[in-house]
Amino acid sequence: MGRTRRSTPFRVAGAAAVAALLVAMTLSTRFVTPEELASIGPEVFDPKQVADELFAEANETLPEAATPLPELLTGLEQDVAATADSLEAIRPNETTYLFPVTGEATVVATQEQAVEITVDGVSEETPLSIAAGPAVNGTVLRDALGFQFGDASNQSTYQQVGDELKTLIQDQLAEGTGDEGATGLAKGTKLSFTGIVTVTDAGIPQAAAKPVQVQPLTMEVDR
Repeated sequence: MGRTRRSTPFRVAGAAAVAALLVAMTLSTRFVTPEELASIGPEVFDPKQVADELFAEANETLPEAATPLPELLTGLEQDVAATADSLEAIRPNETTYLFPVTGEATVVATQEQAVEITVDGVSEETPLSIAAGPAVNGTVLRDALGFQFGDASNQSTYQQVGDELKTLIQDQLAEGTGDEGATGLAKGTKLSFTGIVTVTDAGIPQAAAKPVQVQPLTMEVDR
């Protein structure tokens, strides 16, 4: 016949201690809502929100930092590196400079991806254009504002910031020109612009005959 097991004082004390611990843990635990839990977790990187913030910054700071296009090109035709130093150009890599520019232009012709222009003070040898339509590149503005790969969560979101900026720029161009895509402007139209010129430092002055294209931030028809 089996022997009946009795609780020893040690078992009783142990059970009481465990029960007391569970009560204490329950009383000291703070239960949070799903919203509170999300707020204390890692911050989610939002490319659209970042692009909106960069775009607002660009519209506020770039026009003040911009160099008149004729002045920039005169400097580049003398010494690219010295001009970059004096104008404090952005340098996304070892051989590339990004220059904020501004100017008043006259439309010569329009294409699907560019508005060909002339600017007083720029040599007739220099083919000038402003990117338009699908050729607008938001990554240039992204880089010009100092946003780097390490500022994004990964390669995909880094590219998405540029894509979102492209959409914002295209919308602003359409508003300023009254033309969706800004590629239907008539010859002789007068306009003002701000944007970015990308220059590769080849170690020699830039030739006057080298084509120059502005990646725009704004383009407004004079009315």
